[in-house]
Amino acid sequence: MRVRNFLSWLGLFVAVFSLSACSRSSGKLRLAFVSNNPHGFWTYAQRGCEAAAKELDIELMFRRPEQGTAAKQQEIIEELLVKGVKGIAISPNDPTNLQGFLKTKVASRIPLLTQDNDVPDTKVRRAYIGTHNYRAGQAAGALVERALPKGGKIAIFVGQMDATNAVERRQGVLDFLAGKKQDEIGERTPANATNVKFGNYLLVDTRTDGGKADICQQKAEELLLLHDDLDCLVGLWEYNPPALLRAVRTSKNAQKPAIVAFDENFQTLEAIQSGEIVGTVVQNPYMFGYESIKILAALAKGDDKALKDRKDIDAENRIYVPHRIIIKGAGDTKIADSATIDVDVFYPEVKKLKGEGS
Repeated sequence: MRVRNFLSWLGLFVAVFSLSACSRSSGKLRLAFVSNNPHGFWTYAQRGCEAAAKELDIELMFRRPEQGTAAKQQEIIEELLVKGVKGIAISPNDPTNLQGFLKTKVASRIPLLTQDNDVPDTKVRRAYIGTHNYRAGQAAGALVERALPKGGKIAIFVGQMDATNAVERRQGVLDFLAGKKQDEIGERTPANATNVKFGNYLLVDTRTDGGKADICQQKAEELLLLHDDLDCLVGLWEYNPPALLRAVRTSKNAQKPAIVAFDENFQTLEAIQSGEIVGTVVQNPYMFGYESIKILAALAKGDDKALKDRKDIDAENRIYVPHRIIIKGAGDTKIADSATIDVDVFYPEVKKLKGEGS
């Protein structure tokens, strides 16, 4: 019995010692970046974080939650705080419900940035770094118009409609098709709106999938069975377009709808090359990561000039990283006032950035 008690005590001692050792700092400034899902989009952001961390000689903790939920992000952040991070950049899932936790448990203690996805109360974080999602949504709407100049029936797919970026991108698409000319989002179309007209276009449905590609494909297949006259499918998150592509390829419908994409998934880019996807609106996640770590490092050291001296920051401390449109045969084409790049030029560059090209 004494031996067993001793071994139990020894095991507990080792566990506590190991936890203490894991949370002990290396001596370098420790900063964290938390994505909102595990998908490949975030590899580019990680590369940007790593570049900044190397330049500044800091310790980077990059986290991609397997479950794209606010609860999982909160769990990750609590772990990071225990490990002594001095600044966090996060793309919040369900920003409204996560906001209270971020305000009381994070922003009250260390610098907090949002990237890719913002919180409703801009005072909660020090700055937002990312795409102007409403304007990027308008660019996606311009691609729909490019595919269907006379109008048609469309369906939109996205992971979840409680994410700010999803709301803004979707509204940007719909407002562009309705002919609204505005730079900022106004009235929101309800997430459950079906068979609603926007100019010459009919929104048949908006389908969500909880951040899962297989569910997206399944829901697209179901919608194609219900509506064999759909003209265009729009995928607003990185994994959506390849899932839509698989659904269209396996569909037995005589009419194959066009696909408009978001982000630079390799399958998406290859489908643009083959003509199966009209084009994609890409962000610059590398810069999300790079800028986040550079700014967090300065703020953690008490240097507020990292934000105050920037000329590209607005009154609500938002730093917008320009989006671009990728199509086949871009030439000098200008779409919705967005920079346009030929896929044959863009694809090799992103492969190289991801470490998969020569």
